[in-house]
Amino acid sequence: MQKKHLVIAIYDPEWFMQVRELLRKRGVLFSYYYEPGEIPLSSVFYTDHKEIADSVSERKDLEVVYDPKHDCRKIEQAVLATYLIESFRELVIGVDPGKYITYVALGDGTLVDYGKTDLLGFIKDLKYFLECIPSRSFRVKIGASPKGLELVQVLSKEFRIPFEIVSEEKTSPAIESRDEIRYIAGKMKRGLRPFRFKDVYAAYRIALKKGVEVS
Repeated sequence: MQKKHLVIAIYDPEWFMQVRELLRKRGVLFSYYYEPGEIPLSSVFYTDHKEIADSVSERKDLEVVYDPKHDCRKIEQAVLATYLIESFRELVIGVDPGKYITYVALGDGTLVDYGKTDLLGFIKDLKYFLECIPSRSFRVKIGASPKGLELVQVLSKEFRIPFEIVSEEKTSPAIESRDEIRYIAGKMKRGLRPFRFKDVYAAYRIALKKGVEVS
């Protein structure tokens, strides 16, 4: 999905660590800034430092994202720019409810992010997806279990977004579904092996399935 290289030049050390962690988890190919002439042709260039932004201003081949306020929308803008888009058509969050909440975020069918957390952590992550990642359509699909129904009730009080309850049938990896597992494993990538990351696989399958919208 990535079409352009990303170069980052971040002055603030705490923000640098946050951005680096985000990019590594997302599987975004990026490098660090050293000299203007060393930036690959037609790259996306992200920085929080005005002098650095000014120093590359003559490179008309670059798409420069200047973010002095460390705005999550700006780093997401830079990531989307590497895909040659400004917004996803659809952002779908698939949720496998259990002892922990395991989720995937799919942008136009491609894995954007994933996680395993508790309720408060999921609410925080969901707010991030809503506020920071541009999309024309947004919905959350949750596995149809008692815990899933409870989760919908809690989340619907916090968010005014579409929720779907989705059957959990055939969402766990099984030997007899090898072709399907191989296909989804290729989509998941990042070392997320279906039999090792069963909950992530289940959340991915839930995100792909059609459910029943609830309010």
